[in-house]
Amino acid sequence: MKKLLIFIGLFTFYTQAQTLSKIEFNGDVDLITGEFDRSTLLKICHIEYPPIYKFWKATPSFEASQVPDFVASLEQYAKSMGYYKAKISSRIEGDGIYLNIQKNTAIKTASVNLDSEFNTLALVKKNERFKTTDFTETKNKIRAYLSENGYPQHQFKAKAFVDLEAYKVDVNFSIQKGKKHYFGVTELNNSSEVKSGLIKEKIFYKEGELFNILKLEDTYDNIYRLGVFERIKIEPDFNETNTTVPIDIALKQGKTKEFSSNLGYDTEDGARGGVSYVDHNFFGNLRRFEAKAVVSERGYEAKTSYYDPSLENPFLGDFSFLNELGYSEWDYDAYVENLFVERITFGKKLFDLEHFFGFQLEHSEIESGIPTFLSGNYLINSLFYRLVIDKRDSVMNAKNGYYTSLYLEKSMKQLGSEIDYFKVLAEARYIKTFDPLVLAAKVTLGSISEETPPFKHFFLGGAMSNRGYEYRDLGEHSGDYPIGGLSIIDASFESRYYVTDAFSVVGFIDSSKMSQEVNDLSGQWYNSFGFGLRYLSVIGPLRLDVGYPTKGNKPALHLGIGQVF
Repeated sequence: MKKLLIFIGLFTFYTQAQTLSKIEFNGDVDLITGEFDRSTLLKICHIEYPPIYKFWKATPSFEASQVPDFVASLEQYAKSMGYYKAKISSRIEGDGIYLNIQKNTAIKTASVNLDSEFNTLALVKKNERFKTTDFTETKNKIRAYLSENGYPQHQFKAKAFVDLEAYKVDVNFSIQKGKKHYFGVTELNNSSEVKSGLIKEKIFYKEGELFNILKLEDTYDNIYRLGVFERIKIEPDFNETNTTVPIDIALKQGKTKEFSSNLGYDTEDGARGGVSYVDHNFFGNLRRFEAKAVVSERGYEAKTSYYDPSLENPFLGDFSFLNELGYSEWDYDAYVENLFVERITFGKKLFDLEHFFGFQLEHSEIESGIPTFLSGNYLINSLFYRLVIDKRDSVMNAKNGYYTSLYLEKSMKQLGSEIDYFKVLAEARYIKTFDPLVLAAKVTLGSISEETPPFKHFFLGGAMSNRGYEYRDLGEHSGDYPIGGLSIIDASFESRYYVTDAFSVVGFIDSSKMSQEVNDLSGQWYNSFGFGLRYLSVIGPLRLDVGYPTKGNKPALHLGIGQVF
């Protein structure tokens, strides 16, 4: 008997301490995506497999003692999804854990007590499955609606009554909006080396406007992006007897200088690395100085820039000033270009539009063994104008909004230029979310008025253009090398489906035209389609796309950081 007890004890210890290497879900599970797909169930069990690019990290292992916690977590999750009668069972076989999910009958919402004004915000519906997530999201949407429409002092209560015997849920929302509030005077407590007027330009709201909490959040983001303040405090002063809300903004300047370095890889430049130094408040008032250097398999670039956001002129008023000085050497396969650039830009905001105009000096030294690319030295002096409207919700990872730009460049011999031409480039993008789907489209039109050497042509193809082609490889070629064009249309449509908050799959269609003639787009379309993956990392969305041209070329693979739109 004593030996039997010892054996049972040793066996129990062995099974509890046994290391298990895999976990599987079966029963009522979703094969690809859904509420009960593998990715979601792993997250519910607090199991995280490292992403593909972190190949050095080991995959997780498990112990039998963890299984009861997995079961409890899945049971709780099933209830939150409305399956109060769900049964979760487990077994250990070999080196694996197998969890079986039987959802059974879902509980439904019997009644919803909610003022008709808020019906469009309600995700909880009568006679439909009751989900805790829908109930919570409905509460959040109502609170947000009130705070964004002048009712920051509202009283709101919500309760879901779950009757397991009758197997039903009754939902009640009690809302007292209170008085409507408006923005009052802003008190700016600014001890930094930045003029208060420059900070007030970043305030998103106006005195007398209906109170909207989102405008306070946008104001915070605008000030934070200046890169100058380590402490930003924005406090509305609510008074029960006054519907006007004064705003107090307190700022403390932090470190404004930063040094950074980076290493990476993309399919256009290959392996690349760089260093940069930035002072976000160079001699105060948000003047910015930056020096950076980039080296890649294709070449290198060194660049400095100085930016002053506020110069005053008795005729123009306030305007911005940017001076950029750079030198680069890039190998474009068909030719190597050594380029010196001096670019001076003045910026002015008029009618809620961003206008930029200035002068550019370029000295190019072209080295090529191909006669088409006209080796030699070229001095090009030009005037330019750029108009930008950017209403995207994010520059790196936009999910809603639109972007338009117009760029005009005129080089002329009266400025000492050896080449005379007029260049036009217009672009429009539109992004819209239908959660969890994001749809995006963009179109680019370009034209150059005169024959120019190929190094000044438009080039298409690559990660940010027609993805069925390699970098700058679309269109006519001289031998094996593309020669670009004088007139282009480049259009893309993309659908991005978010499997998780960080991971999405993409499908796209790209279509382009390019001509060697001025203002002539009567030629053929270059069409392609493909798919891709996106992973939202700490440095931005990591992007992988594979494009397939409908004619001729082999598929093209593109890697990069940031969305195409």
